[in-house]
Amino acid sequence: MEENKKSPFEGFQEILKQQQSNAIGNINNVLFNDILETAKTIENNNGNLDLSETLRNLRERFKNEDLNQVTEIFIYSQSFLSTNEDPLPMSSQLCISIGKLFTNKNLHYTVSKVYSKDEIEGGCALSFLVYLAIHEQHTSYILSFIKDNFEGFSQNEKTKCVFQLRDILPDNEIATQIVKNSGITKYELTFSTEVESISKPITFQIENNEDSADTKTEESELKFEEPNLIEKDAISSNPKSKKWFEFWK
Repeated sequence: MEENKKSPFEGFQEILKQQQSNAIGNINNVLFNDILETAKTIENNNGNLDLSETLRNLRERFKNEDLNQVTEIFIYSQSFLSTNEDPLPMSSQLCISIGKLFTNKNLHYTVSKVYSKDEIEGGCALSFLVYLAIHEQHTSYILSFIKDNFEGFSQNEKTKCVFQLRDILPDNEIATQIVKNSGITKYELTFSTEVESISKPITFQIENNEDSADTKTEESELKFEEPNLIEKDAISSNPKSKKWFEFWK
């Protein structure tokens, strides 16, 4: 009878499969495939792609669709398609671009996802919301939401939020104030694992200190790196002249 018992790893795999199945069930497969195909086109760009036209066509395709699906697709992409090497897949980046079409109603929907009982889903939704702040028509709404609700975020969400704001809105007064008030200066994400029924924190860090590059410890193997996004190399529109997110406005 003992041989038939599932190992903890097998149980964990089953949970992941069930989560993925539940998540894909909320997604319009036709719209998702449109985004995936566009992502492939951009990633396979040989220098002849007109990115602006590609994005215009994709947005046009979504104008008469349920834009709440874009939030669902971003969450799915971040939950199941992202990797350490590709933390923000092209499909997620295209969702950010399509988000320019969002109305306040669509932003409300994304906000509702921030408070999901699923911590991963909630974190992905908050990340999406912050990225959408690159679109000027959404900036005020999103920063007001973050400012008013920041203290209610988990510590990990606060950290991610702060570093995103530093990256995409470095010159925005409200964003700068949120970052300053947070007191967060290091990218540290803390998780818990169960070791003999005791919760033990595991901390991941990004050091901004150049000296730390020469320090090789076991902890350094656990550090996340900030995203090195594909547009920097794959897009033909002179990437050196803009930050990565400028391409998706």
